[in-house]
Amino acid sequence: MPQLDHIIIFSQIFWLFIVFILFYTTITHFFLPKFLKVLRARKLIAKVNSEKVTFIANKSSKNKIRLLGVIMKNLTTVKKILNSTSTFNTSNFNITKTNKIDELVGKTVKNSVLFCNFQILDSINVYSKLIQK
Repeated sequence: MPQLDHIIIFSQIFWLFIVFILFYTTITHFFLPKFLKVLRARKLIAKVNSEKVTFIANKSSKNKIRLLGVIMKNLTTVKKILNSTSTFNTSNFNITKTNKIDELVGKTVKNSVLFCNFQILDSINVYSKLIQK
């Protein structure tokens, strides 16, 4: 059998070692440093991005807290104004009138939410009396 011939096996093993050594030195000398540089750069970019994200999150949370403070301050001011003026007091009106007004406002809001769909309103054709005559 030619595969097991002693003369052929030694030359194949020799060339296998030579090719393997050349391939290994080429990869470790040329490609591995570039690959490691890319990995370091990715790690650095991920670290910088993480720091930026935490900075932006801290800044937005501080702005949110400051905004809530301003809103609460303005709401208390509005409450003081509404409570101090007699124009907005409901005690000046008859209770039955305000209940009817509240009921009408509630129905109006409900109907506007239920029936003010722009697709429905666009599908309704409205003609004026002048055009029909």
